[in-house]
Amino acid sequence: MPSDDDFDLFSPPGAENPFTVYDDLRGGCPVAHSSKHGGYWIATSYQAVDDVAKNPELFSSVSISVPKNAFGDDLAERPPITLDPPRHGPFRRTLLPAFSPRQIKALEPSVRDHARELLSGIVGRDRCDAAAEYAKKIPSRFMARMIGCDDDRQDEFAEQMRALLEANEMAEIQAAMAVTQPFLDDLIEQRRRKPGEDLVSCVLSAEIDGRTLTGPELIGALVLIITAGIDTTWSALGSSLWHLARHPEDRKRLVADPALVPTAVEEFLRAFSPVQIARVVTRDTEFHGARLSAGDSILLGMPSANRDSAEFPCADQVDIGREVNRHLAFGVGIHRCIGSSVARMEMRVALEEWLRAIPDFSLAPGDAVKWSTGHVWGPRRLDLLLGSPREE
Repeated sequence: MPSDDDFDLFSPPGAENPFTVYDDLRGGCPVAHSSKHGGYWIATSYQAVDDVAKNPELFSSVSISVPKNAFGDDLAERPPITLDPPRHGPFRRTLLPAFSPRQIKALEPSVRDHARELLSGIVGRDRCDAAAEYAKKIPSRFMARMIGCDDDRQDEFAEQMRALLEANEMAEIQAAMAVTQPFLDDLIEQRRRKPGEDLVSCVLSAEIDGRTLTGPELIGALVLIITAGIDTTWSALGSSLWHLARHPEDRKRLVADPALVPTAVEEFLRAFSPVQIARVVTRDTEFHGARLSAGDSILLGMPSANRDSAEFPCADQVDIGREVNRHLAFGVGIHRCIGSSVARMEMRVALEEWLRAIPDFSLAPGDAVKWSTGHVWGPRRLDLLLGSPREE
Protein backbone atom coordinates (compact mmCIF):
# COMPACT_ATOMS: atom_id res chain seq x y z
CA MET A 1 0.00 0.00 0.00
CA PRO A 2 1.47 3.40 -0.92
CA SER A 3 1.94 6.06 1.69
CA ASP A 4 -1.10 8.22 2.37
CA ASP A 5 0.18 11.09 0.25
CA ASP A 6 0.73 8.81 -2.76
CA PHE A 7 -2.74 7.25 -2.80
CA ASP A 8 -4.18 7.53 -6.31
CA LEU A 9 -7.89 6.99 -6.84
CA PHE A 10 -7.26 6.35 -10.54
CA SER A 11 -4.37 3.92 -10.20
CA PRO A 12 -5.07 0.30 -11.19
CA PRO A 13 -5.39 -1.79 -8.00
CA GLY A 14 -2.41 -3.93 -7.14
CA ALA A 15 -4.33 -6.25 -4.84
CA GLU A 16 -6.35 -9.26 -5.97
CA ASN A 17 -9.29 -7.68 -4.15
CA PRO A 18 -9.11 -3.94 -4.90
CA PHE A 19 -11.46 -3.15 -2.03
CA THR A 20 -8.70 -4.01 0.46
CA VAL A 21 -6.50 -1.09 -0.64
CA TYR A 22 -8.17 1.23 1.84
CA ASP A 23 -7.53 -1.00 4.86
CA ASP A 24 -4.07 0.32 5.72
CA LEU A 25 -5.15 3.87 4.97
CA ARG A 26 -8.14 3.62 7.31
CA GLY A 27 -6.04 1.99 10.00
CA GLY A 28 -3.66 4.95 9.96
CA CYS A 29 -6.15 7.81 10.04
CA PRO A 30 -9.88 8.45 9.56
CA VAL A 31 -9.05 11.33 7.18
CA ALA A 32 -6.03 10.85 4.92
CA HIS A 33 -4.46 13.08 2.28
CA SER A 34 -3.22 12.43 -1.24
CA SER A 35 -1.10 14.81 -3.29
CA LYS A 36 -2.35 13.32 -6.56
CA HIS A 37 -4.66 15.22 -8.94
CA GLY A 38 -4.03 18.57 -7.31
CA GLY A 39 -4.38 17.18 -3.79
CA TYR A 40 -7.45 15.87 -1.99
CA TRP A 41 -8.53 14.44 1.34
CA ILE A 42 -10.10 11.02 1.84
CA ALA A 43 -12.62 10.21 4.58
CA THR A 44 -11.81 6.55 5.30
CA SER A 45 -13.74 5.61 8.46
CA TYR A 46 -17.47 4.96 8.67
CA GLN A 47 -17.94 7.85 11.11
CA ALA A 48 -15.91 10.31 9.03
CA VAL A 49 -17.84 9.50 5.84
CA ASP A 50 -21.13 9.77 7.72
CA ASP A 51 -20.10 13.14 9.19
CA VAL A 52 -19.15 14.58 5.79
CA ALA A 53 -22.36 13.43 4.12
CA LYS A 54 -24.60 14.82 6.86
CA ASN A 55 -23.04 18.30 6.98
CA PRO A 56 -23.75 20.02 3.63
CA GLU A 57 -23.06 23.43 5.18
CA LEU A 58 -19.42 22.51 5.77
CA PHE A 59 -19.04 20.08 2.87
CA SER A 60 -20.64 21.42 -0.31
CA SER A 61 -21.70 19.31 -3.30
CA VAL A 62 -20.81 22.04 -5.80
CA SER A 63 -18.18 19.63 -7.16
CA ILE A 64 -18.35 15.87 -6.66
CA SER A 65 -15.24 14.77 -8.52
CA VAL A 66 -11.48 14.55 -8.04
CA PRO A 67 -10.11 16.67 -9.58
CA LYS A 68 -12.94 19.20 -9.50
CA ASN A 69 -13.14 19.50 -13.31
CA ALA A 70 -12.76 15.77 -14.00
CA PHE A 71 -15.84 15.65 -16.22
CA GLY A 72 -15.26 18.91 -18.08
CA ASP A 73 -17.17 22.18 -18.21
CA ASP A 74 -20.07 20.71 -20.21
CA LEU A 75 -20.94 18.37 -17.34
CA ALA A 76 -19.99 20.63 -14.44
CA GLU A 77 -23.63 21.25 -13.48
CA ARG A 78 -25.40 17.98 -12.71
CA PRO A 79 -28.39 18.56 -10.50
CA PRO A 80 -29.56 17.33 -8.09
CA ILE A 81 -26.26 15.86 -6.89
CA THR A 82 -24.38 19.16 -7.34
CA LEU A 83 -27.02 21.19 -5.48
CA ASP A 84 -26.83 22.21 -1.82
CA PRO A 85 -29.80 23.05 0.44
CA PRO A 86 -32.22 24.68 0.06
CA ARG A 87 -32.10 24.24 -3.73
CA HIS A 88 -31.57 20.50 -3.57
CA GLY A 89 -34.80 19.35 -1.89
CA PRO A 90 -37.43 20.65 -4.34
CA PHE A 91 -35.49 19.35 -7.33
CA ARG A 92 -35.06 15.89 -5.84
CA ARG A 93 -38.75 15.66 -4.95
CA THR A 94 -39.65 16.29 -8.60
CA LEU A 95 -37.75 13.13 -9.58
CA LEU A 96 -39.38 10.84 -7.02
CA PRO A 97 -42.34 9.75 -9.21
CA ALA A 98 -39.95 8.13 -11.70
CA PHE A 99 -38.52 6.00 -8.88
CA SER A 100 -41.78 5.17 -7.11
CA PRO A 101 -42.39 1.61 -5.86
CA ARG A 102 -45.22 1.34 -8.39
CA GLN A 103 -42.92 2.23 -11.27
CA ILE A 104 -40.19 -0.16 -10.12
CA LYS A 105 -42.63 -3.03 -9.60
CA ALA A 106 -44.12 -2.45 -13.05
CA LEU A 107 -40.68 -2.64 -14.66
CA GLU A 108 -39.41 -5.70 -12.77
CA PRO A 109 -40.87 -8.28 -15.21
CA SER A 110 -39.04 -6.59 -18.07
CA VAL A 111 -35.75 -6.87 -16.15
CA ARG A 112 -36.36 -10.58 -15.57
CA ASP A 113 -37.27 -11.15 -19.21
CA HIS A 114 -34.14 -9.32 -20.33
CA ALA A 115 -31.94 -11.33 -17.95
CA ARG A 116 -33.36 -14.57 -19.34
CA GLU A 117 -32.85 -13.34 -22.89
CA LEU A 118 -29.19 -12.56 -22.18
CA LEU A 119 -28.66 -15.88 -20.42
CA SER A 120 -30.14 -17.79 -23.34
CA GLY A 121 -27.13 -16.63 -25.34
CA ILE A 122 -24.68 -17.66 -22.61
CA VAL A 123 -26.01 -21.00 -21.35
CA GLY A 124 -24.34 -23.95 -23.03
CA ARG A 125 -21.07 -22.13 -23.65
CA ASP A 126 -17.77 -22.94 -21.96
CA ARG A 127 -17.03 -19.39 -20.88
CA CYS A 128 -18.20 -15.78 -21.07
CA ASP A 129 -17.31 -12.24 -20.09
CA ALA A 130 -19.99 -11.77 -17.43
CA ALA A 131 -19.23 -8.06 -17.03
CA ALA A 132 -19.65 -7.14 -20.69
CA GLU A 133 -22.27 -9.71 -21.67
CA TYR A 134 -24.51 -9.56 -18.61
CA ALA A 135 -23.75 -7.12 -15.77
CA LYS A 136 -23.45 -4.10 -18.08
CA LYS A 137 -26.46 -4.92 -20.23
CA ILE A 138 -29.01 -5.34 -17.42
CA PRO A 139 -28.95 -1.68 -16.22
CA SER A 140 -28.40 -0.29 -19.74
CA ARG A 141 -31.70 -1.71 -20.98
CA PHE A 142 -33.48 -0.71 -17.77
CA MET A 143 -32.33 2.91 -17.99
CA ALA A 144 -33.40 3.03 -21.63
CA ARG A 145 -36.92 2.20 -20.47
CA MET A 146 -36.71 4.61 -17.53
CA ILE A 147 -36.05 7.52 -19.88
CA GLY A 148 -38.80 6.43 -22.26
CA CYS A 149 -36.49 5.41 -25.10
CA ASP A 150 -38.35 3.69 -27.95
CA ASP A 151 -37.69 -0.05 -28.24
CA ASP A 152 -36.07 0.32 -31.65
CA ARG A 153 -33.54 2.83 -30.28
CA GLN A 154 -32.52 1.02 -27.09
CA ASP A 155 -29.45 -0.61 -28.64
CA GLU A 156 -28.36 2.79 -29.97
CA PHE A 157 -28.84 4.26 -26.49
CA ALA A 158 -26.83 1.46 -24.86
CA GLU A 159 -23.93 1.95 -27.28
CA GLN A 160 -23.83 5.69 -26.67
CA MET A 161 -23.85 5.20 -22.91
CA ARG A 162 -21.09 2.59 -23.20
CA ALA A 163 -18.85 5.10 -24.99
CA LEU A 164 -19.53 7.74 -22.34
CA LEU A 165 -19.05 5.38 -19.39
CA GLU A 166 -15.76 4.02 -20.70
CA ALA A 167 -14.29 7.44 -21.52
CA ASN A 168 -11.40 8.34 -19.21
CA GLU A 169 -9.51 11.19 -20.85
CA MET A 170 -11.13 14.60 -21.37
CA ALA A 171 -10.91 14.21 -25.16
CA GLU A 172 -12.76 10.88 -24.93
CA ILE A 173 -15.49 12.41 -22.75
CA GLN A 174 -15.94 15.30 -25.18
CA ALA A 175 -16.08 12.94 -28.17
CA ALA A 176 -18.66 10.75 -26.44
CA MET A 177 -20.77 13.78 -25.50
CA ALA A 178 -20.68 15.04 -29.09
CA VAL A 179 -22.54 11.87 -30.06
CA THR A 180 -24.70 11.54 -26.95
CA GLN A 181 -26.04 15.10 -26.75
CA PRO A 182 -27.98 15.05 -30.05
CA PHE A 183 -29.61 11.79 -28.97
CA LEU A 184 -30.66 13.35 -25.65
CA ASP A 185 -31.75 16.58 -27.35
CA ASP A 186 -34.06 14.56 -29.58
CA LEU A 187 -35.50 12.71 -26.60
CA ILE A 188 -36.00 15.98 -24.71
CA GLU A 189 -37.88 17.50 -27.63
CA GLN A 190 -40.15 14.45 -27.82
CA ARG A 191 -41.00 14.78 -24.11
CA ARG A 192 -41.63 18.51 -24.39
CA ARG A 193 -44.28 17.71 -26.98
CA LYS A 194 -45.67 14.68 -25.17
CA PRO A 195 -44.79 14.44 -21.45
CA GLY A 196 -45.17 11.13 -19.65
CA GLU A 197 -44.16 9.46 -16.38
CA ASP A 198 -40.64 8.71 -17.58
CA LEU A 199 -37.44 10.16 -16.15
CA VAL A 200 -36.90 12.74 -18.89
CA SER A 201 -40.37 14.19 -18.30
CA CYS A 202 -39.65 14.45 -14.56
CA VAL A 203 -36.37 16.28 -15.17
CA LEU A 204 -38.07 18.66 -17.62
CA SER A 205 -40.59 19.64 -14.93
CA ALA A 206 -37.95 20.14 -12.22
CA GLU A 207 -37.09 23.67 -11.09
CA ILE A 208 -34.12 25.43 -9.52
CA ASP A 209 -34.88 28.77 -7.86
CA GLY A 210 -38.32 28.83 -9.48
CA ARG A 211 -37.15 28.21 -13.05
CA THR A 212 -36.80 25.13 -15.21
CA LEU A 213 -33.36 23.88 -16.15
CA THR A 214 -31.16 25.55 -18.75
CA GLY A 215 -29.64 23.50 -21.57
CA PRO A 216 -26.36 22.56 -19.83
CA GLU A 217 -28.15 21.86 -16.53
CA LEU A 218 -30.70 19.68 -18.28
CA ILE A 219 -28.11 17.64 -20.16
CA GLY A 220 -25.94 17.42 -17.04
CA ALA A 221 -28.82 16.14 -14.92
CA LEU A 222 -29.80 13.50 -17.47
CA VAL A 223 -26.24 12.32 -18.05
CA LEU A 224 -25.67 12.07 -14.30
CA ILE A 225 -28.83 10.08 -13.59
CA ILE A 226 -28.45 7.79 -16.60
CA THR A 227 -24.75 7.03 -16.20
CA ALA A 228 -25.04 6.63 -12.43
CA GLY A 229 -27.94 4.25 -12.91
CA ILE A 230 -25.93 2.10 -15.32
CA ASP A 231 -22.37 2.28 -13.99
CA THR A 232 -23.08 1.59 -10.33
CA THR A 233 -25.34 -1.43 -10.93
CA TRP A 234 -23.03 -2.78 -13.63
CA SER A 235 -20.12 -2.56 -11.18
CA ALA A 236 -21.93 -3.96 -8.14
CA LEU A 237 -23.46 -6.86 -10.08
CA GLY A 238 -20.12 -7.68 -11.68
CA SER A 239 -18.40 -7.67 -8.27
CA SER A 240 -21.11 -9.97 -6.91
CA LEU A 241 -20.54 -12.50 -9.70
CA TRP A 242 -16.78 -12.15 -9.21
CA HIS A 243 -17.17 -13.07 -5.54
CA LEU A 244 -19.45 -16.02 -6.26
CA ALA A 245 -17.02 -17.31 -8.89
CA ARG A 246 -14.31 -17.39 -6.23
CA HIS A 247 -16.44 -18.71 -3.36
CA PRO A 248 -18.35 -21.86 -4.31
CA GLU A 249 -19.67 -22.24 -0.76
CA ASP A 250 -21.61 -18.98 -1.07
CA ARG A 251 -22.71 -19.80 -4.60
CA LYS A 252 -24.06 -23.20 -3.58
CA ARG A 253 -25.83 -21.67 -0.59
CA LEU A 254 -27.69 -19.18 -2.79
CA VAL A 255 -28.53 -21.82 -5.39
CA ALA A 256 -30.03 -23.99 -2.64
CA ASP A 257 -31.84 -21.07 -0.98
CA PRO A 258 -32.81 -18.33 -3.47
CA ALA A 259 -34.75 -16.56 -0.71
CA LEU A 260 -31.36 -15.51 0.69
CA VAL A 261 -30.48 -13.50 -2.43
CA PRO A 262 -31.87 -10.14 -1.14
CA THR A 263 -29.75 -10.43 2.02
CA ALA A 264 -26.73 -11.40 -0.07
CA VAL A 265 -27.28 -8.36 -2.30
CA GLU A 266 -26.96 -6.07 0.74
CA GLU A 267 -23.72 -7.78 1.75
CA PHE A 268 -22.30 -7.53 -1.76
CA LEU A 269 -23.16 -3.82 -1.76
CA ARG A 270 -21.34 -3.42 1.56
CA ALA A 271 -18.26 -5.47 0.72
CA PHE A 272 -17.90 -4.20 -2.86
CA SER A 273 -19.34 -0.67 -2.70
CA PRO A 274 -18.62 0.77 -6.14
CA VAL A 275 -19.10 4.52 -5.66
CA GLN A 276 -16.97 7.23 -4.08
CA ILE A 277 -17.71 10.88 -4.68
CA ALA A 278 -16.29 14.14 -3.37
CA ARG A 279 -17.35 17.28 -1.55
CA VAL A 280 -15.76 20.74 -1.32
CA VAL A 281 -14.81 22.18 2.08
CA THR A 282 -16.53 25.55 2.57
CA ARG A 283 -14.36 26.95 5.40
CA ASP A 284 -11.15 26.22 7.27
CA THR A 285 -11.81 23.55 9.86
CA GLU A 286 -10.30 20.71 11.87
CA PHE A 287 -12.03 17.45 11.04
CA HIS A 288 -11.21 14.10 12.65
CA GLY A 289 -7.68 15.30 13.37
CA ALA A 290 -7.02 16.79 9.92
CA ARG A 291 -6.74 20.51 9.16
CA LEU A 292 -8.88 21.21 6.10
CA SER A 293 -8.87 24.50 4.18
CA ALA A 294 -11.73 26.18 2.34
CA GLY A 295 -11.80 24.93 -1.24
CA ASP A 296 -10.20 21.56 -0.47
CA SER A 297 -11.77 18.45 -2.00
CA ILE A 298 -12.61 15.54 0.28
CA LEU A 299 -13.52 12.13 -1.08
CA LEU A 300 -16.21 10.08 0.66
CA GLY A 301 -14.55 6.67 0.75
CA MET A 302 -17.67 4.53 0.92
CA PRO A 303 -15.76 1.34 0.02
CA SER A 304 -13.48 2.03 2.99
CA ALA A 305 -16.27 2.99 5.40
CA ASN A 306 -18.09 -0.25 4.65
CA ARG A 307 -15.02 -2.26 5.69
CA ASP A 308 -14.67 -0.44 9.02
CA SER A 309 -14.58 -2.98 11.86
CA ALA A 310 -15.81 -0.30 14.28
CA GLU A 311 -19.18 -0.54 12.52
CA PHE A 312 -19.26 -4.07 11.06
CA PRO A 313 -18.19 -7.23 12.92
CA CYS A 314 -15.75 -9.23 10.78
CA ALA A 315 -15.87 -6.38 8.28
CA ASP A 316 -13.23 -7.92 6.01
CA GLN A 317 -15.31 -11.07 5.53
CA VAL A 318 -18.25 -11.47 3.15
CA ASP A 319 -21.19 -12.90 5.10
CA ILE A 320 -24.13 -13.36 2.74
CA GLY A 321 -26.39 -13.97 5.75
CA ARG A 322 -25.40 -10.75 7.57
CA GLU A 323 -28.60 -9.50 9.18
CA VAL A 324 -27.58 -6.07 10.53
CA ASN A 325 -26.08 -4.20 7.60
CA ARG A 326 -26.18 -0.39 7.76
CA HIS A 327 -23.84 0.00 4.80
CA LEU A 328 -23.22 3.28 3.00
CA ALA A 329 -23.10 1.93 -0.56
CA PHE A 330 -25.94 4.27 -1.55
CA GLY A 331 -24.58 7.18 0.46
CA VAL A 332 -26.25 8.84 3.42
CA GLY A 333 -27.83 12.20 4.12
CA ILE A 334 -29.67 14.41 1.65
CA HIS A 335 -27.84 13.00 -1.37
CA ARG A 336 -28.56 9.35 -0.63
CA CYS A 337 -29.03 7.58 -3.97
CA ILE A 338 -32.53 8.20 -5.30
CA GLY A 339 -32.35 5.00 -7.35
CA SER A 340 -31.34 2.62 -4.55
CA SER A 341 -34.55 0.60 -4.85
CA VAL A 342 -33.97 0.23 -8.58
CA ALA A 343 -30.41 -1.02 -8.07
CA ARG A 344 -31.50 -3.51 -5.42
CA MET A 345 -34.24 -4.88 -7.67
CA GLU A 346 -31.92 -5.18 -10.68
CA MET A 347 -29.23 -6.96 -8.68
CA ARG A 348 -31.70 -9.32 -7.03
CA VAL A 349 -33.39 -10.29 -10.29
CA ALA A 350 -30.11 -10.58 -12.21
CA LEU A 351 -28.55 -12.84 -9.56
CA GLU A 352 -31.68 -14.97 -9.19
CA GLU A 353 -31.81 -15.60 -12.93
CA TRP A 354 -28.07 -16.18 -13.31
CA LEU A 355 -27.95 -18.72 -10.48
CA ARG A 356 -31.05 -20.46 -11.79
CA ALA A 357 -29.54 -20.84 -15.26
CA ILE A 358 -25.83 -21.17 -14.41
CA PRO A 359 -25.35 -22.57 -10.89
CA ASP A 360 -21.74 -23.66 -11.56
CA PHE A 361 -19.07 -21.20 -12.65
CA SER A 362 -15.57 -20.08 -11.71
CA LEU A 363 -12.93 -17.54 -12.68
CA ALA A 364 -11.09 -18.32 -15.89
CA PRO A 365 -7.34 -18.84 -15.46
CA GLY A 366 -4.94 -16.01 -16.11
CA ASP A 367 -5.89 -12.35 -16.30
CA ALA A 368 -9.63 -12.91 -15.86
CA VAL A 369 -10.59 -9.58 -14.31
CA LYS A 370 -10.00 -5.98 -15.31
CA TRP A 371 -11.13 -3.41 -12.74
CA SER A 372 -12.25 0.13 -13.39
CA THR A 373 -10.68 2.93 -11.38
CA GLY A 374 -11.75 6.39 -10.30
CA HIS A 375 -15.13 7.26 -8.84
CA VAL A 376 -16.78 3.91 -9.62
CA TRP A 377 -15.02 0.60 -9.01
CA GLY A 378 -16.09 -2.68 -10.58
CA PRO A 379 -15.08 -5.38 -13.07
CA ARG A 380 -15.00 -4.18 -16.66
CA ARG A 381 -13.94 -7.65 -17.78
CA LEU A 382 -14.94 -10.80 -15.89
CA ASP A 383 -13.98 -13.99 -17.71
CA LEU A 384 -15.80 -16.98 -16.26
CA LEU A 385 -15.66 -20.70 -16.92
CA LEU A 386 -19.20 -22.05 -17.04
CA GLY A 387 -20.38 -25.40 -15.72
CA SER A 388 -23.35 -27.42 -16.87
CA PRO A 389 -26.64 -25.49 -16.77
CA ARG A 390 -29.33 -26.62 -14.41
CA GLU A 391 -32.14 -28.65 -15.98
CA GLU A 392 -35.54 -26.98 -15.94
